[in-house]
Amino acid sequence: MKTEHSVSLASGVRELVGAEVLVVDKDDQVQKGMTQLLSAASLHVTCAGTPEAALELMRKKFFSVAVIDLDTPTPGAGLETIAAAKELSPTTMVVMLTPRKAFDDTVKGIRAGAVDIVWKSPESVKYLMDRVLDAAGRSVGKREVNTILAEVRDTYDDFLKRFTDAEKRALDAAGGISDQSLGDVRVLVVAPDASLKDALAAAAPGFHFELASSGGAALDRCGSAKFHLAMVAEMLPDLPGSMVVRSIKTQSSETLVMQYSGPGPGGKVELVETRRTIPVIPEFTDPMQLADRLDELAEAFRAKARERRYTQAFRERHYDFLRRYVELKLKIDRALGSD
Repeated sequence: MKTEHSVSLASGVRELVGAEVLVVDKDDQVQKGMTQLLSAASLHVTCAGTPEAALELMRKKFFSVAVIDLDTPTPGAGLETIAAAKELSPTTMVVMLTPRKAFDDTVKGIRAGAVDIVWKSPESVKYLMDRVLDAAGRSVGKREVNTILAEVRDTYDDFLKRFTDAEKRALDAAGGISDQSLGDVRVLVVAPDASLKDALAAAAPGFHFELASSGGAALDRCGSAKFHLAMVAEMLPDLPGSMVVRSIKTQSSETLVMQYSGPGPGGKVELVETRRTIPVIPEFTDPMQLADRLDELAEAFRAKARERRYTQAFRERHYDFLRRYVELKLKIDRALGSD
C-alpha cells in the first residue's frame, strides 16, 4: 500500500534525480543514516566529518543542498560553516541540524544563511526529508532561472550591439555622419620649454602646435579654444602633470590627452583614457618618435569623434528604447546578484 510519504518521494525522484546533497556531521552514524534516508529519494549524498573537508568538496562541485550540523566539530561551530558555504556557493540551500530547540540558535542559523532549521530527533526524519526535497527543488529552480536570466542578458547585449551597428550603417548610407577633414590638427604642448613643440612643428607641417608653459596656462587655453591633441609633461612648474591631464579631459572630453616624460633615458608617452592608460611610446628618447605617430593619433581622434557622433545620434533616435534597456539590464543584474 502506498503512503502519502511514498508518493512524495516518487514525485521527488521524478523532479530531482541526480541532485547533489552534502551532509556535514562529525557523527559517522548520522552520516550513514542521512545517506540511507536521502538516497531513497534518488538524491546523490556526499558526507563530510569536518568543515574543512566540506568546504573543499564545495569548491570542487555544486551541491543543491547542504545539511550542516550546528555542533560540528564543536558546539555552535556550524554557524561559521554555514556562512562560509553560502559565500562559496550562494545558490546552495543550507538546512541546519540542531540537537537543541533554542530560539537563539534558530535566529543565528537563519542569519548565517540557513533556509531551514531541523531538530535532530527520530520524529523529525520525515520533516527533514521534506525540507531537503523542498530545498533541492528551490536550488534547482533558482539555478535554472539564473541560467535563463544570464542568457537573456547576453542575448539582449548582443542585440543592442547588432542594432547599433545597423544604425551606424544606415546613418552612413544616408550621409548623416560624415568623416569630415579636421584641417590642421590643433595640438597643445604643455611643457616648461618649447623644445618639444618646436621639434614637432618642424617635423609635422600639417599640424598646428601651441605651447602652454604651465599647467594653469594650459587650462586657460583649453577653456577658450578646442584642441584635438594635448601632450602634457609629467613635470610642470606649478601643477602636477596628472592633475592637468584630468582637468583637460574634464573640460574637453573629445581631446586625446597624452602624458609624457623625456625625451631621454626613462622617457615614455602614454595616452590617458578614463579608466586606463595606453602606452604610445614606451621608451621616448627622440622627438621624432612622437612626430612619426602624429598621423596615427589624428586618425584616433577622428575615430573617437565619429563614434561619439554615432552615439549621440543613436540616443536621440532611440532614447526610449535605451532607457528601457538600461532599466531591464539593472533588474536582471540585481536578480543575478541577489543570491
